[in-house]
Amino acid sequence: MRYYIEGNEVRAENTAKPYTQKSSAVNDYLKIIVDDPSVLDFGCGKLRYSDTLVKISSRVTFVDSEVQLNRTQAVRGELTSVKKYVEDNYDGCCSIAYENLAKHDEKYKLIICTNVLSAIPCKNTLDDIVVHMHRLLMQNGRVIIVNQYRSSYFKKYESGVKWLYGYLHRGLRGVTYYGVVDKIQVEALLGKYNFVKIRSWYVGESLFTEARVALV
Repeated sequence: MRYYIEGNEVRAENTAKPYTQKSSAVNDYLKIIVDDPSVLDFGCGKLRYSDTLVKISSRVTFVDSEVQLNRTQAVRGELTSVKKYVEDNYDGCCSIAYENLAKHDEKYKLIICTNVLSAIPCKNTLDDIVVHMHRLLMQNGRVIIVNQYRSSYFKKYESGVKWLYGYLHRGLRGVTYYGVVDKIQVEALLGKYNFVKIRSWYVGESLFTEARVALV
């Protein structure tokens, strides 16, 4: 996604990391999930965890912005697009642009959202993401949100402009946003849209939060 803030264009798609920079904590967590019938990867980026996800589910839907899915870039060692890579390599799986997600109404047993909240400098978009998660999650499903609640890199961003949960920072590739979303903020965002926390825990600088839809 691209955001325009105080005259600056923030290209959130540039924060996506390649599969060679997987978080071992995230990957190890995903590998213990067995036989989930349907998974939605919300903010899939450059398919950082796709190989693990397709091993635990035969139906994975990868969601990201239209520009992230369709631009030509290095995806898992190939010069291609995320959309084409999914089509060519993962039978039974698909990709959907965030801009078209309102038209999508399939339900999922598991929705994962890894290192996405910290890259979004727009409160309305953060709210919209949680609304979509609530709408697309099965009643007995769960959401897994992973984000950095602190960062050893953060000091360099503090020279920028304070914004939302972090800072806008001007670098060689233009203006970027980096937020650090803590446990209280994650739980408040989920609770606002009728999610109930199952559990949360820390691994290094990452916060893991599992949640489900509140029972009516």
